[in-house]
Amino acid sequence: MKALLVVLLLGLASSATAAPTNKNVIIGTYLNNIPSVDIKNSQFTVDFYVWFRWEGDDWKPLETFELANGRITSKTGFVKKKLGTQNYALCRVLATMTKFWDMRRFPLDNHTLTLEIEDAELDDRSLAWDVDADNTGHSPELEIPGWIIKHTQSKAAPHHYRTNYGDTSLPSNQQSSYSRYVYALDVARPGYGRFLRVFFGLFVAVLISWCAFFVRPKESSPRVSLGIGATFAAAAVTVAINNSLPDTNSVTMADKLVMLTLGMIVASVFVTITALWLFAVEKDATRKRMDRLCSILFPVAYSVLLLLILR
Repeated sequence: MKALLVVLLLGLASSATAAPTNKNVIIGTYLNNIPSVDIKNSQFTVDFYVWFRWEGDDWKPLETFELANGRITSKTGFVKKKLGTQNYALCRVLATMTKFWDMRRFPLDNHTLTLEIEDAELDDRSLAWDVDADNTGHSPELEIPGWIIKHTQSKAAPHHYRTNYGDTSLPSNQQSSYSRYVYALDVARPGYGRFLRVFFGLFVAVLISWCAFFVRPKESSPRVSLGIGATFAAAAVTVAINNSLPDTNSVTMADKLVMLTLGMIVASVFVTITALWLFAVEKDATRKRMDRLCSILFPVAYSVLLLLILR
């Protein structure tokens, strides 16, 4: 009877997930490529290597690690071997990462792209990551179209969840904690090239609206058409900008510039209507002074407000 009990206990022990003999497990990553950055759909794809070094023979990290902020598409290039008394395991990972972008400074925005790795089965009572800082990094050939890499950072720290996922072996105070490894890559827009490409249509539209101040009121049709054409041009640019951005409740730099441009165009239309009225009531001298003043005031006001938005 005792022999049977021992066999059953050994069977249960072998079926359970074994923790590393040494609680501290060395982890490192090497970033090969970021094939795409999808602002609209709040995600980016990443190609990287991940490796582990640990003591003990029963743990299988390549099977149990997961991305806390993404979904693994594939794992390839498995390597497993002994390095003295340590086990070593490596694989190449292709994954799609979720990223909720902060678009308040778009298109002069900067972001932090992260890889966040946890073990799916061992909490921080059984496992804590140690970062292989000497070997962690990214390829010198790594390029992200439309972005420049500022700097990188890797760290490991406990991450707390407000649930024990129904596992009664974990603390019962609605909390569990797992060691999380984070590799962060800070990226930013290079210069003002993207800014000019996005807003060039708005600048042309507001310039067209200012041209109305130089058209005589007796040419009422061309003068009114300039304001209307500028409004439609600005609206088309606004739609294009909104279609390239994810849904957000924040007022972005792009929103502020669109509102400023449309506001200036509407103001120029009101000036045009006033000029036509002054011409009709034979107050052309007053109309000329108003047009002359607006031809100077409008671009100055637009430039000052634009600088305040960009600040």
